[in-house]
Amino acid sequence: MSRRFVTACFGSLLVASALGAAAACGKSFDDNDPPKPDGAGDTSLVGETTPAVPDGPASEGEVCGDRGGLDPASPWPMRGGCPRRAGVTSAGGPVTAAIKWSVPLPSADSAPVISGTGLIWFGTMDGEIYAITPSTVVRGVAKTGGPFLSSPAIAQNGIVVIGGSDGNLYGARIGNNAPLDAGDDADAGDDAEASAPPQAIIAFSVPLGSIASSPAIGGDGTIYVTTKDGKLFALAPGGTSTKWTVTTGDTLGSSPAIGAGGTVYVGSSDGKLYAVAPDGKTAWATPLGSAVTGSPAVGGDDTIYVGTTDGKLHAVDPAGKVRWSYATGGPITTTPAVYAGIVYVGSEDKKLHAVQDGKQVWAYETLGAVASPVIAQNVLYVGASDGRLYALYYQTGSLFYAVNVKGRVRNTPAVGSDQTVYVTTENAIVAVGP
Repeated sequence: MSRRFVTACFGSLLVASALGAAAACGKSFDDNDPPKPDGAGDTSLVGETTPAVPDGPASEGEVCGDRGGLDPASPWPMRGGCPRRAGVTSAGGPVTAAIKWSVPLPSADSAPVISGTGLIWFGTMDGEIYAITPSTVVRGVAKTGGPFLSSPAIAQNGIVVIGGSDGNLYGARIGNNAPLDAGDDADAGDDAEASAPPQAIIAFSVPLGSIASSPAIGGDGTIYVTTKDGKLFALAPGGTSTKWTVTTGDTLGSSPAIGAGGTVYVGSSDGKLYAVAPDGKTAWATPLGSAVTGSPAVGGDDTIYVGTTDGKLHAVDPAGKVRWSYATGGPITTTPAVYAGIVYVGSEDKKLHAVQDGKQVWAYETLGAVASPVIAQNVLYVGASDGRLYALYYQTGSLFYAVNVKGRVRNTPAVGSDQTVYVTTENAIVAVGP
């Protein structure tokens, strides 16, 4: 079943620039609207404005996994939300199609994460690591040697870990460790912003090889990341040493996910899904028939869900046996979200698919390739290359609203504790909120 949206006018969108915040760190932003992707109009799309969805079903088992190695106060410490990359949060998302602000930065391949102090971290195609406040004050910029194709993860000690295409795994932090306080609020004025100048430092830099993978951090603080020369690394907390290395043959940057017992699951361009024990021994490598470029996601019952470039979503049990496969109409290069036995996956066939036991529950059609979704209570949020962020009722696939973020979305949104969703596009980071 396919659901085609209907265009409706929802009024003008609020797009606030952050030029004042940018000037505080010496960064110059162009406030001209970036080019609009094909099919992206200025109006919002509005569906069922009065939710009529029952409370969600109880999830099957543990949704998130062991967060012991992550920032304990963070509402969204890594891409996918947690070590399983299931893309689920108990926090609510925005209920209105309003853009709070949009800061022009080329950050499409680096999904944002949110620290326990409220800072939003991400990398850019200019090779910079950014930390900004919810009021768009730039609190940190660290320059590196190449574009970021990786998304950050925030360790238990607050260090932000991100892989660089220049061949280094970086750890970054705010140099003065200044907390996010009233001085960062928009109402505090320019003087308050100027009193807290941006200062980001590189806490560590470990040469591993070119990285497109987004790190995962295990319960004991171990950092897992792959390199484009086909290796999976396990590093001690803080990047102080390499525990072990496993060869996977991947050249495209599939990111690891962590399941029960600390088992690491990662895909490869060689067409296999790998399971690696915490001691570095390969438990199994299951052929899936086509390259894996997106990350696996692990469900509450420990089933691993992963897409392949031949357009199939696969469900693999913890022993490495394929339980079922579901065919979409285009390559899958994204990470699924999974909740209560239903898997949600975006495809280049321009649809978001909801799948249970290998059968379609519903499919929602957009005007562009669909990125990785997240679920916040009853609503699913997902971006697409048509330049929109969609909000759908996850149980039915019906449209709540869609908002024009004026840039192609290729990555996973982050959900803040204040019901704001942050998403990176090809030319900006955008906050959609109540």
